[in-house]
Amino acid sequence: MAGGLIFFLSGKVIIGFMGKRLKVFAYHVVLWGMLLWVLGPDGGSIASGANPATEELLIRFREGTTVTEAEQFLARQGGRPLRRIPHIDVWRVAGTATAVAAIRANGAGNELVSWLEPNDPVHATSVTPDDPFYLAQQENLRVIGAPEAWALTRGSTRPPLAIIDTGIDLDHPDLGTKIWTNPDEITGNGFDDDNNGYADDVWGWDFVNDDPVPQDDQSHGSHVAGIAAAATDNGVGLAGIAWYTPLMPLKALDSQGLGSVATVAEAIIYAADNGVHILNLSLGSAEFSQTLADAVAYAQAQGCLLIASTGNDGGTVEYPAALPGVLAVSATDNRDLPWSFSNRGPEVDLVAPGVDIFSANRQGSYYITSGTSMATAHVSGVAALLWALEPGLEATALQEILLDTAHDVWSPGFDSLTGWGRVDAEAAVRAVHTTAVFLPTTFGR
Repeated sequence: MAGGLIFFLSGKVIIGFMGKRLKVFAYHVVLWGMLLWVLGPDGGSIASGANPATEELLIRFREGTTVTEAEQFLARQGGRPLRRIPHIDVWRVAGTATAVAAIRANGAGNELVSWLEPNDPVHATSVTPDDPFYLAQQENLRVIGAPEAWALTRGSTRPPLAIIDTGIDLDHPDLGTKIWTNPDEITGNGFDDDNNGYADDVWGWDFVNDDPVPQDDQSHGSHVAGIAAAATDNGVGLAGIAWYTPLMPLKALDSQGLGSVATVAEAIIYAADNGVHILNLSLGSAEFSQTLADAVAYAQAQGCLLIASTGNDGGTVEYPAALPGVLAVSATDNRDLPWSFSNRGPEVDLVAPGVDIFSANRQGSYYITSGTSMATAHVSGVAALLWALEPGLEATALQEILLDTAHDVWSPGFDSLTGWGRVDAEAAVRAVHTTAVFLPTTFGR
């Protein structure tokens, strides 16, 4: 490994003081700009001349009120009856925001109205996959609100999530079916069919041995991959956070968990050039490298979000987590508190569960380990859920949502141990889902 900085596995967890949070005003401006374009200046009617924006109420009229009386009351306020729920005689009523406000104001205390309430949205509260180890071993997923997030999204079949690590067990029952396949490469013909500089890179690349078989020979990469995106609800093994998101195995660390600036930098560039949006880097070096910084900047320019572990020796945040724009992740323990072995500093953005985490190994089985590496995989999995729900999100906007929806587990707001808080899959997914429903179909949805 002469001539290169040593990278090593982040096998514990960190803590830190966060200072690189970016406010993504452009995303919100575009989103609300589109909303105003649709609604018009008063927010009440659609500019294109379609049906006016409506709200709904549920109303129970007093016993003895005739249908005519009820309809006349609603008509005076601008309301429109949609249907009556049988047996309980509750009226479902629609109207503009102004009309609904009038019905609520004039219905209060009205001799015809028994009660009224908004027709609030209802959603599935959680999803429980059938993987046998989920309930017994994976409390960490319930801590971050993954079951509630799964009610709205479970990942997408594209793009893949890059795991830059010791490789992935390509034959694992929970990972083998999730491995990304390069659609432009022909298996085993010895040619670089897609002209990307890597012959036969059907399932990623091994940058340590310079070959097209990124097989895990250490288990760290398989463990990370299992947390983020193991095959889920398949009746086998464990559950991953992003059920349907493919995994791109990029082996940059050897059987001892060691690599170099060169192997990591090349893996980052490969991922960016091959359609990846999210890069998981559960590794670190204590030393700054311009080569690594340039590779990170290149991937960011391609629209990638890089998520990296901060380190596990209680010191300062390592690289690439310490680089600008990289989402730096520390760990929490099984009490949902900052883990004492985590590195800390102004670069820390988020924390996630990282102690006694159950996931895959390189031998088709499973094991338990701890570290900021494990915490990082949680955040990558949640990020994949968000991008599946709203593919048009820019990396900076997605990062901002993760920070804004994080759950405080230490001091309110930012602190030097947990950044902006512990990742909250449910809150993050709901934030994206709420904004996504405002986007009109004319804008590509």
